Amino acid sequence: MGKKTSKTIIVLILCICVLSALSGCLGGREINDLEIVIGMGVDKDKDTGRILITAQVVKEAAVGRSSGNGGGDGKAFWNVSSTGNSVFDAIRQITHKTGNRLFVSHNHVVIFGKEVAAEGLQKYIDFFLRAHEMRPTAMILVAEGRAADVMDAKPETEKFPAMNISKLAKSYGFTSHIYKVNMKDFASNLMSPASAALAPLVDTSHGRDKESRDINVSGMAVFKNGEMVGILNHDEVRGLLWVIGEVKSGVLFVTSPGGQGNAVLEIIKAKSRVTPEIKDGKIIMHIEVKEESSLSEQTTAENLATDEAFEKLQKATEEIIRHEILATFEKSRELKADIFGFGEMLHKKYSKEWKDIKDNWDEIYPTVELDIAIESKIMKTDLLKKPASPDEKEK
Repeated sequence: MGKKTSKTIIVLILCICVLSALSGCLGGREINDLEIVIGMGVDKDKDTGRILITAQVVKEAAVGRSSGNGGGDGKAFWNVSSTGNSVFDAIRQITHKTGNRLFVSHNHVVIFGKEVAAEGLQKYIDFFLRAHEMRPTAMILVAEGRAADVMDAKPETEKFPAMNISKLAKSYGFTSHIYKVNMKDFASNLMSPASAALAPLVDTSHGRDKESRDINVSGMAVFKNGEMVGILNHDEVRGLLWVIGEVKSGVLFVTSPGGQGNAVLEIIKAKSRVTPEIKDGKIIMHIEVKEESSLSEQTTAENLATDEAFEKLQKATEEIIRHEILATFEKSRELKADIFGFGEMLHKKYSKEWKDIKDNWDEIYPTVELDIAIESKIMKTDLLKKPASPDEKEK
């Protein structure tokens, strides 16, 4: 993936060069006046309290070099920072260091530091939504600490940390422990009077050597009224995804019927339906989840490929899914943050009643009742039907 990404960047630069040669300019700006940005970080400056912007700029002279971790003198990027009284002001101040204006049409990620996120993102996010060159599909993330530190992490297999962060957030779809959020969707939820907004939470840890640092996606940050109010861990994120129908894949550890080990199930497919109901003054959300999985591994000598074992494993799987949903709902009630979008569902079905409750939704949300129906099916056992262990008669 590192080589493929580098080739993409090279092609981009060549295209810009060709356009420049043909027309003499690109949107009124010469190619030599462009600094191609692939990632941006937003922090508060420690000394002045002003907005600190870190832009990850592609170094054209280095992108054609052999694939590596981007470390040393041959790194393919430059993290350049500047402060200002606003995001736009700080970005313009960067030109004093680069000599060129920033070209942000190919920006992949925007990372907000935790201090900025806790303060509230409304005044920081406006520029990224308003700038005509900025991609509305750029991913938004929150750093456990400072965004600049995450931007400076040196991954082992990718030349560009910003690209590595983008790939990491997307790859978590294989576990359904996280989901990617773009700038447009985040802003929509941020401005909604009912729904809470979420963004992946990233941090760094030491890599194999002193210079390299690994980037980890540790959960999802929850925002209410623009401010970060809490965090969902991996299991709680999947509890949310079961409800909103965004579980794509993942692994479930289910205790074997005999209690001697685990069945390891791979989620093949999942879908859900949520139906709101107002009955006798109570709000009930009817949640239906249908899940299909395969038996990918087992840590027990039991023969699990039987109808009886499958039935027990399926019931156990249903309880695991139910527990994840309820744990996530309980966390959201503590935060008084409607991460599921139940308010929007009520608005669509009960528009008249919603007018009477929308102003008090923060207090009403924790009183919502869940009616959960789950159907789980194990569809196959992959290549093995019996466990890879000696038969009892042969012992």
